[in-house]
Amino acid sequence: MPSYKRDLRIKGRSADEIYEKVQGGIEHFLSKTPIGKHEIQRDPKKRIVSVKSGMFSGDLICSDGLVVVDASLSFLAMPFRSKLDEGLDKWVAKAFG
Repeated sequence: MPSYKRDLRIKGRSADEIYEKVQGGIEHFLSKTPIGKHEIQRDPKKRIVSVKSGMFSGDLICSDGLVVVDASLSFLAMPFRSKLDEGLDKWVAKAFG
């Protein structure tokens, strides 16, 4: 699977605050995408949210002022990479703006 990595900068927010928003909003974010059945795992100690589906698998790693998206996309999902970028940008603006 091709890799997808992206840093989402969120100035002035702590790792705990970012993790709470990410882990609380991931279901809503994924409900707007046609990824089908998926599973989500949350690790509050490490501040990581992991998602697995047939279309992709990846981690959202939260730290002070930053979310690192480290994922693998299926070949079917790769053409929609720009849509993923757009969706993440909108989510960050809405959740932290």
